[in-house]
Parts: sequence; C-alpha cells; structure tokens
Amino acid sequence: MKTINFLITLLITFTMTGVIAQDNTQIIKTRTTKTFNFKKDGKTIPYRITVYKTGRSKVILDESDKGKLNQDRQTSPQEVTKLIYVDNDMYSDYDKYIVLRYTKDANDSFELKPTERGFKVIVDKKNVEYIFGEGVYFVNNEDKDFFFVDEFDSI
Repeated sequence: MKTINFLITLLITFTMTGVIAQDNTQIIKTRTTKTFNFKKDGKTIPYRITVYKTGRSKVILDESDKGKLNQDRQTSPQEVTKLIYVDNDMYSDYDKYIVLRYTKDANDSFELKPTERGFKVIVDKKNVEYIFGEGVYFVNNEDKDFFFVDEFDSI
C-alpha cells in the first residue's frame, strides 16, 4: 500500500510540474521614481511618483521554426498594470495609489508629465490627468475606453 501511495504521489508531482512548465507567459517587472513640483497657494510643493510596472504577455513562436532549438518570437500585445504611488512629504492628503491597466502594443510609450495642478500619464498619445485634491480626470472621452483606472488612499 505504501508503494502505491508513493507512486501516486510521484505521478501527481510530475504531472503538475509538466503543467506548470507549459505556461508560455513572460512577466516583466520594473520600478521607476520621478520627482516633480506643483504650486498651491503660491507655494512650490515637491512630490514623488513611483511607478511599479508589471507587464504580462504570451510567448508566441513562429510556426516556421517549430521543432528548432532557437525559435524566433512573434510580437504579442502586453497586458500592463501600473501601480502609481504619489508621495508628498508635506501633505499626507495627496498620498495616493493609482492602478492603471491597459493593453500595450509593441510601439507604445509611457510618459509622466507634470501639469500645473498635478500630473499627466501619456500612453500612445492617450492621456489621463491626475489633479491633486480632485482625483483622476480623463482629458479626452475616447481615452476612457483605453484605460482602466482605480484610485486608493492606501493599500
């Protein structure tokens, strides 16, 4: 009986290892920090933005290379989640977490730009503006369907 239990355990272990090994996704994680200033009541207030990016994409290989050792990859869209942490040392009311999710193409670019009242996130000429004290503001209604945005005071 012990031998049968041992063989079943080994069979389940090797089966699960094979299933997990077949997951063809690539995950990329990065962190970027930038410091900006905004004006409030005539004072210049510094704030820091830290962007934690997690990109998940499927690994798609060329059919013509099937069976070869080194196969060429095809480009595939990447599901991107960016956790944007706004940190202000002077006013804790402005400390926010913003989760931004979108599908990234190969040629997309991500850019943070300061504005007079906050900052702007620009991805492939689509933008979201964050206004301190008011929250997330979509500049163009067409861009609202591109981004999925959540805002939190704490995580």
